[in-house]
Amino acid sequence: MIPVQYRDPQTEEIIERRYEEGTPAIGMRVMLGFDEYRVLYRWRCVPTSCIVYVHRVIREERREARTAA
Repeated sequence: MIPVQYRDPQTEEIIERRYEEGTPAIGMRVMLGFDEYRVLYRWRCVPTSCIVYVHRVIREERREARTAA
């Protein structure tokens, strides 16, 4: 388990902190609270911790992803 900080890329605000089995991949979608986010990039990922910058997925994008699947 690795501690991961999920942050907003514009404000540097920490959205959520939690332990993950592995480092989230770029482009991967993650649920933080009740919202869905897409991983934009990772920064300072080392074996003991990782900072991940995410962007909230807009509802229309979620709907398109579900219909395409």
